[in-house]
Amino acid sequence: MFHGWVEDAVTFITSATQAHPFWALPLAFAIAFTESFVGLSFLVPGFLLLVTLGGVLGAAHVSVLPAWAGAVSGAVLGDWISWWLGCHYHHQILDFPWFRRFEDQIEKALHFFHRWGAWAIFIGRFLGPFRATVPLVAGMAELEFMPFMLANISSALIWATLLLAPGAEIVRHFFR
Repeated sequence: MFHGWVEDAVTFITSATQAHPFWALPLAFAIAFTESFVGLSFLVPGFLLLVTLGGVLGAAHVSVLPAWAGAVSGAVLGDWISWWLGCHYHHQILDFPWFRRFEDQIEKALHFFHRWGAWAIFIGRFLGPFRATVPLVAGMAELEFMPFMLANISSALIWATLLLAPGAEIVRHFFR
């Protein structure tokens, strides 16, 4: 079932972007947000969808910049909301049934955060299992807003570039 859903999502991203390239920004925003927001990140294959989006834009010779802006914005907002939830609810977050399902991942992220501190936000962006849970535990551990946002924004800028640009460049190189 999951495989079929992923295939459908890739087909949707491909056909929607080919037909309406201006949808790249909201599509990238939605994908990056769900990839970065705790709980939803386990359901959405954001890596695959963003690479696909970059490839479609590259094949259409359309700028990747709007998709990049959407991906950065979605990733920053998803992490910020996850951090806020952690700040607001602390360990009580595990009382919510949805988050209890991810207790093991949250516990691993907490150990990762205690080892790396604010750097865990930056590093975790590039490690799938930690992408959404580290901001949550950073909030639970009461990491201050400015160090959190510095790591959040800087990592989102690089992450979006690494996911969108290669697909666009590979397509441009092979299909000139």
